[in-house]
Amino acid sequence: MTPPPLVMLQPPIGTLALPPGASDDITVIKIFDALRSQIIAGKIPPGTSINSVDIANEFGTSRTPVREALLMLQQYRLVTLVARRRPQVAPVSVKAIRDLYALRATLHTYLSHAIVAAASDEALRQLHGHALALKDQFDELSVEDHLSHIEAYRATELALADNDEVLSVLETLKWRIAWFRRLGGMSRDELRVFAEDRVRISSAYLERDGGLAEALNRSLLMKAARYCEQRFAKHEMRRLSA
Repeated sequence: MTPPPLVMLQPPIGTLALPPGASDDITVIKIFDALRSQIIAGKIPPGTSINSVDIANEFGTSRTPVREALLMLQQYRLVTLVARRRPQVAPVSVKAIRDLYALRATLHTYLSHAIVAAASDEALRQLHGHALALKDQFDELSVEDHLSHIEAYRATELALADNDEVLSVLETLKWRIAWFRRLGGMSRDELRVFAEDRVRISSAYLERDGGLAEALNRSLLMKAARYCEQRFAKHEMRRLSA
């Protein structure tokens, strides 16, 4: 089977879907992309203050594009903006992780049945092939490349539900989901289990078994939440005791 092309997490600048009312200025988009990528990768930890002047200097611009980029990041809940205080990378807690995964599990309960009802046989066969390729190529990819593949797979999977309302909700959460996925620091063994789970889920779609797909999706997301919570809690304990 020919492996699917690697789809990187960061979209091309020209195709970035901007929030309503956002500027289409290329400098704003560059700043947004740079900060988003660093936050998601953990290079700027949760709660860290962001110096708008330094960012403006780095990009050779005024503070206005920086403010616009920060407003966009706030809409994706990656930063917090409070009057008369420096912007900060949004805080993260075990509860926030648990709540996000619980929301995803609820949405996937609906989407599992919607995919079974709406997707064509050919689309489901292609999705199953993608899931098999993710599993078969696991050892050949770095963790980051594998996570980028997962995000491409998830986007393809969710689009099969043909429900713009639910997809619009997930669109607003996609960068926060990507962020939490990396904060969890899951091991290769744990990620391998999820790759096998996706094959089972895609098989359930192919068999038009919405109930099984729902149960498997919920199980996968609850396992991911548990791993992510545990790793994040341990990291916070080490950080606070340092």
